[in-house]
Amino acid sequence: MPPVQNFAHDLSHAQQLALLDALMRTALSDHYGLDGPAARVELQQYEDNAVWRITPAGGDSSFVARLSVRDGRPEPQQRSEMRWLESLAATRTVAVPEPVTTTTGNYVVPIDVPGHDEAATLALLHWLPGTAEPPYNQPGTAHEMGIATAHLHQHAATVALPDFDRPAWNETTILHRGHALTSPNAHTQLGADGTATLRKIAELITPALQQGSSRDRGRIHGDLHRENMIALPGSGVGLIDFDDCGTGHYLLDIATVLSSIHRIAHKTPGAYEEFARAYLDGYTQVRPLPDDWARLLEPYLLLRDAFILNFVTTAAPVNADVASWGPRRITGIVAHMQAYLEGHTYPGALPS
Repeated sequence: MPPVQNFAHDLSHAQQLALLDALMRTALSDHYGLDGPAARVELQQYEDNAVWRITPAGGDSSFVARLSVRDGRPEPQQRSEMRWLESLAATRTVAVPEPVTTTTGNYVVPIDVPGHDEAATLALLHWLPGTAEPPYNQPGTAHEMGIATAHLHQHAATVALPDFDRPAWNETTILHRGHALTSPNAHTQLGADGTATLRKIAELITPALQQGSSRDRGRIHGDLHRENMIALPGSGVGLIDFDDCGTGHYLLDIATVLSSIHRIAHKTPGAYEEFARAYLDGYTQVRPLPDDWARLLEPYLLLRDAFILNFVTTAAPVNADVASWGPRRITGIVAHMQAYLEGHTYPGALPS
């Protein structure tokens, strides 16, 4: 491959992946004592991270290799993520991928990517066995998803993690200082009407997002949609992909789960409402719902969609995969927000 001037613009999507695959395999050999070239590698996704399932030659167990390339968290933040996962795994209240340290005891490996202006970072975790995206309408699944979410929040509320260095997810970071409202490139993707709509939403829901007790805020997953849940062998639900974990209101995680299910269940009368009831019942089996949750859920559903707008407008210009579905997602979210401003209930909201 000729010298790369710019990783994002000089290489096609396939060429980027080929380069990252080679770098990842070398790192497995150099830092983890695994035979990277001989391992079976299965790509899981390549959006802001490249994620592979790794099965060493002759091995029975698998790993997840995550190479953060664009807007990757700095190493201290990734170490905080790994420490939380390690603590969660040790308590055995909710199944999560357990981190694997290097042969020298490090959680994260910096990797120089040709043509990229900052070091990428590689993290390796044990593969969590099970079935991705549990069928939301299968008996017991919603209840187990609620239990898993509640155990995550209960750990956050009761187990201290000193020096937890992760993003704060709130109205300031997601809305007012988010990419969708601050980047001219994002404004182009949203269009003038879309940008104005999002700005009105930010002004309208900020007061509600600032309400609530401090006991309803803590460490959160940050991206707890249905595809980041795993139906475990036998029973139960595990949680994966903590790359966006941070601090915020627990309702943001709850709204993310509900929003992701609403998108696939709303066409079947009553299906979403039935899921939501069972999910919330499972949650309250472990811990109470946040104060005033019924009134605050709708603003957090909007905040979740603003989070998605930030991701899409950042990734679509430089990632072919996101570009294939991102513009449609932008159009749909903006339409929902415009309808909300006209007095309609936001998708996923529940009766008081």
